[in-house]
Amino acid sequence: MDEINEDLMRFLDADEYEDKLSILEEVKNRVDEKTAQMMAVSLSLAVGNASVDECIDRIRDHLSLQIQYDGKRMRD
Repeated sequence: MDEINEDLMRFLDADEYEDKLSILEEVKNRVDEKTAQMMAVSLSLAVGNASVDECIDRIRDHLSLQIQYDGKRMRD
């Protein structure tokens, strides 16, 4: 049986996009391909055969857009 990946669990448990982005930045250098893909899937992102770095970049971009969108919506 696989061990529980604490980095993944923290990412999945984070409620706010800002928290997810912070965790991603903290763990990006130790994330493997499987973990990066699971993070992406949790956000409904299709990453296909992207490398770990590409996957992390896509997650970061997605979270940044969500933060920007939610911030604008909250000000209106």
